[in-house]
Amino acid sequence: MNAFRLACLLLLIPLMMGAAAYQRVQVQDPYMDLHTGPGRGFPAVQVIERGEWVEILKRKTDWFKIRSGQGKEGWAHRSQMEKTLTEAGVEKNFRDVLMDDYLSRRLEIGFAAGRFDGDPSLTVRTSYRFNNFIIGEFNLSQVSGVFSSSRIADINVQIAPYSDNRFSPYFNLGFGHFRNEPKATLVNAVDTSATTAVVGVGLRVYLTRRFIVRADFKDYVVMIDADRNEEFQQWMTGFSFFF
Repeated sequence: MNAFRLACLLLLIPLMMGAAAYQRVQVQDPYMDLHTGPGRGFPAVQVIERGEWVEILKRKTDWFKIRSGQGKEGWAHRSQMEKTLTEAGVEKNFRDVLMDDYLSRRLEIGFAAGRFDGDPSLTVRTSYRFNNFIIGEFNLSQVSGVFSSSRIADINVQIAPYSDNRFSPYFNLGFGHFRNEPKATLVNAVDTSATTAVVGVGLRVYLTRRFIVRADFKDYVVMIDADRNEEFQQWMTGFSFFF
């Protein structure tokens, strides 16, 4: 059960890190135009001078809503934002819009195929990204064995410490329900229904547009009764798309 203790400790990481502050950059152009909206059709009604620091509040395509230290707010174009400096004194680079869509995703739906205790399995799953570190996910798996078939439903919390990267590993902790139904040809076979606990690791890889490829390994403990637990492993790979 050491894996469960480790996963519980990992859950505390995002709570200890707290909410992230807005990014700050320093204006390097002689002045930066602030428009009333995200487009050149909106008038520029304010300017920010060279040397001032601004906070990046949000992004819409190639336009950024920013706020100065004096409280001025407006929208600046990417062409001017890319000439700003970070607090480390280097030029600020902005990812393309597609990558930003990936980083701001919330809902993810997908499927996967793999093996559960050596038998083929198919899984459908849906997840919701609460913040940069915590993702909640529901999985429903169907396992087709030689002597029986099984269904596993579980709810998981994923901790993704590097979620702002194209390659994003994560840790998994959850619980659920396991049901095994032996084939009718077996004599004196009975159905098994039990609660499960699960830990695991996985990797998300952002491909392009709204598509993600994933690989997962999970370790299940099936609590059949007070005196009997069984352990199973599942690995799977699959695709997801996000909104």
